[in-house]
Amino acid sequence: MHELTFILDEQRGELVVEDNEYLNRGILQILQNHLGEAQEIACARPIEILSPPTAAIKDFDESQSVRIAGYYHNSLTEGPGRRSSVLFQFCPLKCKGCYVPELHSKNSGVLIGAAKLAELMLDPGFERDGVTILGGEPFAQSAGLLALVKELRSKNCPHIVCYSGYTLETLRERAVGDPLIAACLDEIDVLIDGPFVQSLAGDAGLWTGSANQRVINLAATRARGSGRIVLYAG
Repeated sequence: MHELTFILDEQRGELVVEDNEYLNRGILQILQNHLGEAQEIACARPIEILSPPTAAIKDFDESQSVRIAGYYHNSLTEGPGRRSSVLFQFCPLKCKGCYVPELHSKNSGVLIGAAKLAELMLDPGFERDGVTILGGEPFAQSAGLLALVKELRSKNCPHIVCYSGYTLETLRERAVGDPLIAACLDEIDVLIDGPFVQSLAGDAGLWTGSANQRVINLAATRARGSGRIVLYAG
């Protein structure tokens, strides 16, 4: 039996109904009769995605900028509490059944400086418990990812969640050839790792898209120091 999760956003007066894709049309109609007209959203497709300001390519230091599809605030499904989230553009993995194939291309999106993006993500006009970075594949832009997380920390961002289609073990292996990946992992609080597996989507857990993905407490994993992975316990 499939379960439904109802998330009430008291601040905005909105209700999110998760995991409803398995419901038949009759039950969906009952929900709509009681809750009103619905609008489809997902962890990477919120109601309102904001586009960053554009600037000439000559204005960017490539190592201090990232290519993104957009950003948004008030997410309740991408980490603990209320999040401001950013969608990195480009993913070399291209998982079958990916919900956001438009983020696969390396040539789409908008290039933005990490400092400016951090400023937008931490807009004081929105409440947040932290920032979530997803995509796309954030670690495919390791230099820009590191620049962003450092900018967020310098601006007192209290908590950073990052998604990756690579497992933590694979990221550690890749870090041998790209030390910027290791530096990123040292700055992130929670890593949600692993490729999206369409056949396991029905058993997805907390903040994940498929059952194989893990929510890893990187801060606790680093503190343990033994290399053993500590999962996020909530």
